[in-house]
Amino acid sequence: MNIVNAGSRYQIYGEDVKTYKRLPLMSFEVCFSKMAGFYLSSRPDLAVNEEKIYGNHEVKVNKVLNSFKYSDRNLGVILSGQKGIGKSLFARILSHHAIENGYPVLLANTYMPGIADFISSIEQEVVIIFDEFEKNFSNNSDDHAGPSPQEEMLSLFDGLDNGKKLFVITCNEVDRLSTYLLNRPGRFHYHFKITFPTEEEIVEYLTDKVKPKYADGIKDIVNFSRTVNMTYDYLRAIAFELNQGYGVAETLEDLNISQTSNVRFNITITTVNGDVYNTYGASVNLFNNPNTNHQRWYDGYAPDSKTIRYALTPDSIKIEKGMITADPKKVEVYIDPDDFWTITDAEKRKEAIKKAKDERVIKSVVLTKVANTIEQYLY
Repeated sequence: MNIVNAGSRYQIYGEDVKTYKRLPLMSFEVCFSKMAGFYLSSRPDLAVNEEKIYGNHEVKVNKVLNSFKYSDRNLGVILSGQKGIGKSLFARILSHHAIENGYPVLLANTYMPGIADFISSIEQEVVIIFDEFEKNFSNNSDDHAGPSPQEEMLSLFDGLDNGKKLFVITCNEVDRLSTYLLNRPGRFHYHFKITFPTEEEIVEYLTDKVKPKYADGIKDIVNFSRTVNMTYDYLRAIAFELNQGYGVAETLEDLNISQTSNVRFNITITTVNGDVYNTYGASVNLFNNPNTNHQRWYDGYAPDSKTIRYALTPDSIKIEKGMITADPKKVEVYIDPDDFWTITDAEKRKEAIKKAKDERVIKSVVLTKVANTIEQYLY
């Protein structure tokens, strides 16, 4: 029998009870029960199941741990980006290297009032990971009184406690994070915007994962990636299907993959007389079906201040050999007669409208998916 005394409280435990001055070098989950309050439960370490890490995750992880080593206060890291893009993998790699470097890892994925004080009471250098923080610590929850969950955590993140800690937040929707967390390097030193894999990374991944006898399909998948925001979840599922012998067309039709609303395109319009108009960051429906084949109007701008207003429908768009184009004959150009109201002579007004139409006869339409850049994620 072992008796543990804390204040005026005495608890009896079996012979397997152990006491520590410091947390053992392993992974824990922050838990809560009404009877016991907050406590830590041991759990398996976050495993990195990938044989090969794509992108620059290893470089960034080493940067974080090196900065934490030399920091004299808490250090915070935000990992943001779409689901399936690699945030969890980053956290797993960081967790793995943290334990190698002598830091226990705590997972805190459920909010309960008082959790900040509990974590603050740990007077030891540890790594604490909050997965999907904007959801699990939502400011919109009505299940608590007093400060919102994210507001409650601010004093913890500010480093007012005794033990230096490395806080890691993953989030899918940055706009649901408290404004007191963003653009505040004193609280969160790093904000890594995990972007979609580049075309080169897509080729590298599929070349590694797809069996050689099915490798001919890789170029078609690369072409498809120019129309969607491709994630590693998508690539993993595609490689799995191809390796079973299913064709690319059948794979893309059957998988739970579609063009997402946050895909943006630059559109370049060239007229028969050589004028070039550009539309930047347009949302375009590439896929034709009876319910969505409606016109969407866009404005294009030329360097000489000329403009063009035109409409695209999904059935006008063609995706072939990695190029996304629209059939000029199916693109409607709008000329507003009211723009010529200053011309009072009816014949001259008619001639001016005809001239404007003739100058805007379209020769070609090319769509290019907007590259994944850091600027898309700045707030």
